[in-house]
Amino acid sequence: MAVLLSGIYAVGEQGEIWMRRLRTGLVPPADEIARAEGFLTGPGSVEDLELFFYD
Repeated sequence: MAVLLSGIYAVGEQGEIWMRRLRTGLVPPADEIARAEGFLTGPGSVEDLELFFYD
């Protein structure tokens, strides 16, 4: 349970950092976005999720 809560906190913290940057007009670097997507979805990408749910 502690690991799950730690992961949720890490995602929320990164989101707050990006929101502060977006308010000043700075877009997060593409590599940071890709790493965050990989953290949330595991191997592959968000687009790959469709393969698991729609046959």
